Amino acid sequence: MKIIKYVLSLAILNLIALILVTLGLPDIVPLHINIFGAIDSFGSKWFIPIIGMIPVLIAVIYIIYTYYLQSDLNKEIENKIIPTIAIIFIPFTWILVIFSLKFSDTVNSLHPSTNFASINIIVFVLVILALLFIFISFYLENLKQNWYIGIRTPWTLKNELVWKKTHKLGKYTFRIGGILLLIHAIAVFLTFNFFYAIIGLIMVIIIIAGIPILYSYKEYKKIKK
Repeated sequence: MKIIKYVLSLAILNLIALILVTLGLPDIVPLHINIFGAIDSFGSKWFIPIIGMIPVLIAVIYIIYTYYLQSDLNKEIENKIIPTIAIIFIPFTWILVIFSLKFSDTVNSLHPSTNFASINIIVFVLVILALLFIFISFYLENLKQNWYIGIRTPWTLKNELVWKKTHKLGKYTFRIGGILLLIHAIAVFLTFNFFYAIIGLIMVIIIIAGIPILYSYKEYKKIKK
């Protein structure tokens, strides 16, 4: 509980910093990067502090949850995973700021420097996600059946044995997926290919989430026969 309060304080300070930085940005800033690493969408600079609200909201909602809804079932694991997710969102909130400081709304989105910045940011995102997946993998198998956190499919929620088997498998898919994503991040950095960075990320997500979902369905049908 103390950790999430520290995270909330950090998230609020981060939001204040984002607001102060936003005041000095152009009124129109880059908001979206396509699969080729080019900026293809612009909008109001005040979208940046809105993104900065995400870690604040995660922390606030979790604090409310701990007071009124949290049980002892997965308390220890939840108190590690949720604050970590909130902390990880904080550096993500600065991605648009980085682009805004480098480019204005008149920048040609195909300029080489734009693609270079895009690659650096996607590599950063891949590494953070990889570490998050690996971190979560150490706790998945010990998660008890619940409606809030874990691999929640219709079949894991209906059957406790399916829940246990799916999360045991998920421990390995998350860990393997995280390691593959780290390797992929290095490859993206070396090859300078934004398109394949996105394709690789999608493939890893299929490994991490798709396999356990299909497995839970298969196991549930097997038990019901």
